[in-house]
Amino acid sequence: MAREQEDPALSRALDWALERMAQAGYPVKARVTLQVDPTLQFMGYARHEGGQHVIVAAGWALDSEMFGGFLLHELAHIYYTERQKPSHQSQLVNEVLSDIIAREGLTSTEAGYLTDAFNHLQNILADDIVFAILRSEREIRQVQRFFANWISDRPSGDPRADAALLARNAFAIASLKRRDIHGAVDVEMSSKNKQFLTFYGKDAEKTFVLLENFLEKARSNWNAKEFRRALIDYLGRMVALMRRERKAWEDLR
Repeated sequence: MAREQEDPALSRALDWALERMAQAGYPVKARVTLQVDPTLQFMGYARHEGGQHVIVAAGWALDSEMFGGFLLHELAHIYYTERQKPSHQSQLVNEVLSDIIAREGLTSTEAGYLTDAFNHLQNILADDIVFAILRSEREIRQVQRFFANWISDRPSGDPRADAALLARNAFAIASLKRRDIHGAVDVEMSSKNKQFLTFYGKDAEKTFVLLENFLEKARSNWNAKEFRRALIDYLGRMVALMRRERKAWEDLR
């Protein structure tokens, strides 16, 4: 497997992550390279180009204690893509997203939040692999703190953004409950989320529970038909949430 990093430290980091994937039973067969983008504001992403996979990391991410977990996360996406898991079949996903966006007449902002919601689902499935690899107490504590910092405790005032924040809270909490490692930060996360839901308004807790339960129980072994049905239902809930909140906002104007 060719890798073209000029920096030996980057090569070692990628080799370490690939070895851990293979040892855990998730070998990545594709050609993978690791690049650094010093202008990137978020930790990074993976893309497929020219017959190979490229992981792009922010310059600041190299010094993060979460860098190893980031590499495993992106390799998990690559692993699922290689095996054509429905959650990583771009044609299937794009068809569902495009159909909902067109049918519901979503604005570009709403379409962006809907895509974020899909990313939560795709990420929680990919992280099943990451959590199968991360086993030390130190690694688990890092992950707990990472997701605890995702929780919003107060709505922004923008109704569609707040629908996205509610979904993000659901993703963070589901990520730890799914692996039964939420104990150490459970009180903190639950308290912040409860405060968010209190400020959010009517039926917020019911909506949160529906989204959190779905993400907690989503399955990586769904076939294409099952995944499409689950994705349509999940994204439909997000559309209903954004539309309900938008209508309430417009009624107040």
